[in-house]
Amino acid sequence: MKSLLNTTAVILALVMLGMAFPVRAQDEVLALKGCRLIDGTDRPPLNDAVIVIRGSRFLAVGPRSEVEIPSGAKLIEVDGKTVVPGLIDAHFHMCYPNTREQPFVLNESVASFRAAYHLRRHLLSGITTVLDAGAYRSVGIMAKQAFREGLLLGSRPVVVAERINATGGHGVSRFPMAHEADGADGFRQAVRLQIKNGADVIKILPPYTRAELAAAMEEAHALRRTVAVHSGYLGNYDYIRWAVELGADTIMHAYALPDDVIRMMGEKGIRGVPTMTAMMKLHAGRGRPIPEDQPHPYEVIFQKMKEAGVRMAVGTDAIYEVMKENPILYFEEVERFVKNGFTPHQAIIAATRNGAEVLDAAERLGTVEAGKTADLLVLEADPLEDIRHLRQVRIIIQAGKVIKDGIR
Repeated sequence: MKSLLNTTAVILALVMLGMAFPVRAQDEVLALKGCRLIDGTDRPPLNDAVIVIRGSRFLAVGPRSEVEIPSGAKLIEVDGKTVVPGLIDAHFHMCYPNTREQPFVLNESVASFRAAYHLRRHLLSGITTVLDAGAYRSVGIMAKQAFREGLLLGSRPVVVAERINATGGHGVSRFPMAHEADGADGFRQAVRLQIKNGADVIKILPPYTRAELAAAMEEAHALRRTVAVHSGYLGNYDYIRWAVELGADTIMHAYALPDDVIRMMGEKGIRGVPTMTAMMKLHAGRGRPIPEDQPHPYEVIFQKMKEAGVRMAVGTDAIYEVMKENPILYFEEVERFVKNGFTPHQAIIAATRNGAEVLDAAERLGTVEAGKTADLLVLEADPLEDIRHLRQVRIIIQAGKVIKDGIR
């Protein structure tokens, strides 16, 4: 009965803070013409592009001379504007407490209201999809269900459900936001439980034994889920070294990564989500600022990852007092990619296609291509000239629905 009441509270909270999407015919057609398209792939920008959307998917994408606009399509004139795919936050926490005291009053109802609030703010800034990298109990799963039913206006949640760690591990060191397991069989069972509950990606936190991690990863991969691993404990690199040796799909955070592990990530094609900005702000707030004329240690690790060829995606990982800085924190992270050696085009790919790969959703998200889910942004100015233009979003389309139209 208690579980049923908790689940009901989660759904009610999400519905009350969410907003139902407008009802539209499934076969309604939109057409954007005259834009400069940065499609999220390695292809160069396409000038005078036409994008046709039918229902929730891209129907056709290409130069105006080659794409026919169907009769009766609703036209959106975007001459002189730049279009990019909907942005993806590859490390987000939808319901983390805003202060260090709030865990003492944490419950599923307040966590659900917080989730709806932050998902909506993210969407209205142009972040159309997030990987929730660890929510409170069932909140992430319920948010995903509410989104699918059209009850929640917000970024599309892809979820890890509950994170997995050994008893007393990182995810429960301050409050219970992880599933505790012990032994290889315990970790294997924990993976099965998260997938049963609806996890899209499995996330594992230290501490763990090599055998525990190997069992969890074997089970997740057998059940066709990718595995993300927290980069771990400063001063103890065994955890993250095991993760890379065993073939984790993604390593979260650009800290506690020794040089040999970074090289292995590049060689094995393991992705990284550095989350530099949030960690730098948190550490500065704790009296550990780095002089502005010196690179931050996390930026140094980021640069090493870039040199090693690690494919990286953009994630925020805002927690505690930094939560209030979302969604601006996301754009600061994209800009930090450019500051540390990415071109603006590479940074946009990191914020879109690479993010979709971390979410194991590249077949449907992350690029503007025919057949994929129609998420896109119309920008006022070209972000290839100045990456800060990525903040100037005029139109947001998510799954073919116009969420924001700042032009008409």
